[in-house]
Amino acid sequence: MVSKLFVMVKPPSEYHSLDLFKKIGGNDKRAALLFEDAVYFAVDRRKSGELLEAAGEVYVIADDLEARGFGGAVPEGYTAIDYPRAVDLVMEEFDQTMTV
Repeated sequence: MVSKLFVMVKPPSEYHSLDLFKKIGGNDKRAALLFEDAVYFAVDRRKSGELLEAAGEVYVIADDLEARGFGGAVPEGYTAIDYPRAVDLVMEEFDQTMTV
């Protein structure tokens, strides 16, 4: 099974639909990695659940959450990580990475 990591940088308001996770990801293992303004998914109650359902796993850059005043505000199912861990996800743990 191929694993796919979707890198997101835009805020939730920029995504009209998260259907592409299922369309592109199919039955493969899939996850989202949130950078920059995409970390707002982690603090938006409605959108955080929607993303978790679409992606399966969600990683969020802790420094980007902190920079926006939401340090430590990670909902259940989300994992706060640092930049070295993000590099490991991209380079070692997932077969394909795409920015959406």
